[in-house]
Amino acid sequence: MKRVVMTTFLLLCALAAPLPGSAQSASEHVNWGRWSFDYEVRDNTGLALRQVTYDGELVLGKASMPVLRVKYVKERVWWNPFTWFGSRADSGRCGPFQDRLRWQDLVPIVNCADNKVCVESSTLNGIKWLELGIYARIGEYHIYQSWHFSEDGELRPVVQSRGLSCNTDHVHHPYWRFDFDINGNGMDQVFVRDDGAPDKGWGPGWTKYTNERNDVKHPSTHRTWFVRDQLTGHGVWILPGDGYAPLKDDGERDSFADHDVAIRRAKPDEDVPWVFGARGQLGYDEDNQGVQEQDVVLWYIAHLPHMAALGPTKWLTLGPTLKVHR
Repeated sequence: MKRVVMTTFLLLCALAAPLPGSAQSASEHVNWGRWSFDYEVRDNTGLALRQVTYDGELVLGKASMPVLRVKYVKERVWWNPFTWFGSRADSGRCGPFQDRLRWQDLVPIVNCADNKVCVESSTLNGIKWLELGIYARIGEYHIYQSWHFSEDGELRPVVQSRGLSCNTDHVHHPYWRFDFDINGNGMDQVFVRDDGAPDKGWGPGWTKYTNERNDVKHPSTHRTWFVRDQLTGHGVWILPGDGYAPLKDDGERDSFADHDVAIRRAKPDEDVPWVFGARGQLGYDEDNQGVQEQDVVLWYIAHLPHMAALGPTKWLTLGPTLKVHR
C-alpha cells in the first residue's frame, strides 16, 4: 500500500524520515518533542492514544475512534423483501455498516518497512510534525487512520478512505472520542464560542455547557468548542476541519448521523467498543448528567461523502483540529 499525499497537509512529505523502531506491536510509548503519549490498537477502537501530555502537562486521558458508520443511498432493508434480491453490483444496495478497526484488519504499510503501525516525522512550512498511522482493509474499503502532532501544539485526527461496497453514493461517519483530562485533576469545563453571540457572563460569544448535550456546527458563526481546566485555565480548542482536497470541510450531518459534537461526563463503562450498532445514534446521555468541573468526554463526528462517480480508487480525507491553549 502506498500512503496518500494530502495536498494541504503532510502525509509522506519529501522531508519525512522514519523514527527509529517504527512499531510492529499493538502498543508502545512515544516521546517526541514536547509531546508524550502511549498508543494502542485493541478493543475495536482503532489506533487509540492514552496519557497524552504536552510540555509535561496532561491533555487527554484517551483519544480513540470507536467506529465509522457507513450509510448508502440504497440499502438492504430487513423489513422489505424487495431489497434482498440481486447482488450488490446488480442492485446497488448494501449497508448500513459499522466499521471498527481491529489489529487483525491491519495491513503492513509497504513504504514504512512493512510495519502495521507507522511512526514518521516530517517538516512542513518550517513546522515539525509527527505522524502515527495504521492502514486497514475491511471488505472493499481501504482505511488509513492517523494522528498528526505538531511541535507547536496541534493534534489532528485524520481518516482517509477509498473503495466501494456498492456502486452507490454513500457517507462515512467517523466518531472520535476525546476523553479530556487537562492537568489531571478532573476539573474540566466545556465552552462553545459563536461569533456575534451575546455575552452570557463569560464574554461576548461564549457559552458554558453545564450538562451533557449534543451539538452541531454553525459555519455562519464559526462555532468552536473549548475544554479547559478550571484551576489553571489551560485548555484545548476543538476546531471543525477545513477539509482536505477535494473535500472542503468535515461534511454535513444528516438523519443517519444527526449531530457533530456530543458532550458527556466521562464514565469507565462507556469507554468500550461501539455498542449502538450500524443504525444506532450515539447514546450515553439518558441521565443528562452535569459536566461542570468534571472529567469530560467530547465526541466529534465527521461526515465524509463518497460519490460513486469518483470510483473505488479515489482517496477522501477529513478530520478536525485540536489545538493546545496555554
